[in-house]
Amino acid sequence: MSDSMEPATTTPGVPSEEEAWSQVLTAWEDEAAHRAYLARFTDLEGLALAGTRYRAVLTERPDDAMALRMRDELVRKATVIGLAAIPRTVRREQPVAVKRVMLALMLVLGAALVWAVYRLIVVLGADS
Repeated sequence: MSDSMEPATTTPGVPSEEEAWSQVLTAWEDEAAHRAYLARFTDLEGLALAGTRYRAVLTERPDDAMALRMRDELVRKATVIGLAAIPRTVRREQPVAVKRVMLALMLVLGAALVWAVYRLIVVLGADS
């Protein structure tokens, strides 16, 4: 069993995660190197792995501007991926019969209200 943080399967010609991180450490001030490293991760598991790497750097150097910037970038990417994974709900349309019953009920209640106001006016008008 491998001690590596990522599965043993690698794509030929593509550096492993450890090699890519080593390249980032070598070119620490180069933002393009960091962005290339982050671009290799397209899922939450990969972003969590990258987050672990940057968290370790921030533990050693809490004020490291590049590590802070890349951590923020990781949070943004993870948020987008996480929100995209939330299932969308489609508003259910009421069946036509239910709509018709509701309309009829509103008409009956409206008519009853008009009749009650009319009766109130007649009763109060008769007393004056």
